[in-house]
Amino acid sequence: MVTPDSPAAAKAEIEIPLHWYGGGRTPVTVHRSSWVEPNRTFLGVKAGSPSANHGNMDIGSFVLDADGVRWAVDLGAEGYHGIESRGMNLWSMAQDSDRWKIFRQQNLGHNTLVIDGQLQVAAGYGKIIRFSSIPSFPHSIVDMSEVYAGQAESVRRGFALLPSREVLIQDQLTGLQPGSVVRWGMITPGRPSESGNSAMELTQGGQKLVLTILAPRESRWIVINTEDPPNEWDSPNPGTCMVAFTSSASESGELHLAVLITPESVSESVLGATKLRPLDQWGQ
Repeated sequence: MVTPDSPAAAKAEIEIPLHWYGGGRTPVTVHRSSWVEPNRTFLGVKAGSPSANHGNMDIGSFVLDADGVRWAVDLGAEGYHGIESRGMNLWSMAQDSDRWKIFRQQNLGHNTLVIDGQLQVAAGYGKIIRFSSIPSFPHSIVDMSEVYAGQAESVRRGFALLPSREVLIQDQLTGLQPGSVVRWGMITPGRPSESGNSAMELTQGGQKLVLTILAPRESRWIVINTEDPPNEWDSPNPGTCMVAFTSSASESGELHLAVLITPESVSESVLGATKLRPLDQWGQ
């Protein structure tokens, strides 16, 4: 039996990387605080294109585990038989395809951004433009500009696993139409606390997780029903909801979003001491 203080655990800690970048047509990155500590954080990030085989509009989406609980989930693929039996065209990757009318296929049904209620661009491609495994600030940055073409000029999303085991997610958007509304969302099986605050507490399996909006400071959390998706052809997603907030672009067309995610087991949060830096300066 491998325990955290056993030689086998120590060997695994040394030989198995905590941070990993998988290239290819659908690049993903993984950041993990530990392989052996019971209170650990795991973050997985996805880039690529919605038009990949069996693809979804999930560019910039993520999954998150902390303290042995999965907090940010992917709902998984919609069952193909039920869709095809309705005569819906599931296999076209065109922007107006029936495929993108399905909640689980859309960016509206994933842990990523939605601009003015619009879909991601099916033919677009999100690139991992930076990956770092340095212990002091392991991070990944995704350039999602192509999948939001026509909605913004530049859309970049950064993910950092902090030494405290907290996760920072920071978005930088430019070239938005003034007044455009951007939604940040995360689907979770956790039970949310009351809406309307800058901090949202989730509870699940005897554990807690807090999401704090660092920017824009005036934004407030809302809860969106994902158990019962909008269309009658969508499968239900029992035991889930989306915690989300929205913000509007200024006259400059710029918008910066930032969320700090804090597991209950974190003894010293960086909240209050966090100074947000532009993504270009991450790792410097």
